[in-house]
Amino acid sequence: MSFRPYPVMTVLTLISLGILIWLGNWQYGRFIQKMEIDRQTPDWTVLEGEVVPGSEVLSYYYVEGQSGWMRVVAVDTGDDIVYTPVEIVQQIDPPAVCDGEGCASGRLSARGIYKPPFKRNAFTAQDDTANRVFYVLDPATYASLLPTELAARVRPDVFEPEVIRFVSENGPYLIDNPYARLRLDDELPPQRHFGYAITWWGLAIALIGVYLAFHYQKGRLRFRNEDKS
Repeated sequence: MSFRPYPVMTVLTLISLGILIWLGNWQYGRFIQKMEIDRQTPDWTVLEGEVVPGSEVLSYYYVEGQSGWMRVVAVDTGDDIVYTPVEIVQQIDPPAVCDGEGCASGRLSARGIYKPPFKRNAFTAQDDTANRVFYVLDPATYASLLPTELAARVRPDVFEPEVIRFVSENGPYLIDNPYARLRLDDELPPQRHFGYAITWWGLAIALIGVYLAFHYQKGRLRFRNEDKS
């Protein structure tokens, strides 16, 4: 076999190959890290209190490729006002805020975990405060809708129940709350990172193939000596 590589092309290929392999390894590391976190059992706590009448808001929901709306209510524990989701509605347009019979009311008791509020970014849509429609799960934003004495006691983090009512075209049923987990980046599941890792590694293999094919086409790579006449 004879091989006479192009120097500049070889250097650039090696640099690109290193970057692609590094990106694949990083994504695979994130996959392993998230899987380890998801296997841990949360330190469950119990929320008990009275649902504040008329406190329901709708918060945009997006996790693992599914979107919808969460019905979120304020619960008065006696010490704090805690916002917690009580239902997920899987549909594109926001449903009407519940007002009347069938709404979350009375005493609420649920097991779950406290998590930091979500943050806005450059792509977050504008809230529709008049209709109580919000695009970020953030108690500090909802507090302005409460009476002053209640707003002053709003806890900044969110209580995520272990299980939650899920409403879709197949009817309502209970599911494990996808937000009730320890990792904070709820929108990207571990399996997505594994897919990205495979993609980067695949590109690295393809780059090697293109590099070798190019040299073979130019006659600078030969796997056996040609017969001499």
